[in-house]
Amino acid sequence: MKSPVWIRLGLLALLLVGVGWILRWFGVDVTRLSPERVRTFLLSFGLWAPLIYLVAYGQPIVPLPASIMTLAAGLAFGVWWGTLTALTGATIRASTEFLVARLLGRDVVAKLLKGKVAALDEKVGANSFKAVLLVRLIPNVPFDVQNYGFGFSRVRFGPYVAATFLGMIPGCFAFVYLGESLSDPKQFWKLGVAIALIVLLVVVTSLIKRRQASSAG
Repeated sequence: MKSPVWIRLGLLALLLVGVGWILRWFGVDVTRLSPERVRTFLLSFGLWAPLIYLVAYGQPIVPLPASIMTLAAGLAFGVWWGTLTALTGATIRASTEFLVARLLGRDVVAKLLKGKVAALDEKVGANSFKAVLLVRLIPNVPFDVQNYGFGFSRVRFGPYVAATFLGMIPGCFAFVYLGESLSDPKQFWKLGVAIALIVLLVVVTSLIKRRQASSAG
């Protein structure tokens, strides 16, 4: 038998307070994170740096800006290993946050949905892969909010993970490349390529968004 939602929420709140206290004890201020600070912290662990990155990014408790973590992966690990590490970390985080939301109250949310909202939830669940893929390609809301939102929806876990990983590849590569280009200011051409990649990504996702809007209309 499942515990009442208020008990699960209370346990989560206690966990958040505990993690916050531990971070403060070690002098970690999440609000002052920067790619360079994350890079310095990671590289201090030597060969363990990729594992530390995955653990830090993949946990669902402490909020971490996805853009900063992705840039830091490029600074710390380079383009190819950085892209793989950032993609893996982001997918783990997306999965764990999805499962936390599903555990906390999908059953409660389902009972509250009525009319068009319930029909939309049903449609999203029936087209889980496509719905998640479009959101990952065209992010309109913060990463963590996306993950918890999908956890409260009818989206199935398997398609969610696959679409999350595939949909994040273009944006992740572009920001990792930007992070790597910042590690060597003398190579200005890399910075130019990184900016061009990001602009191209914005243009392509905007076109996809317009096409989806026109087809829906």
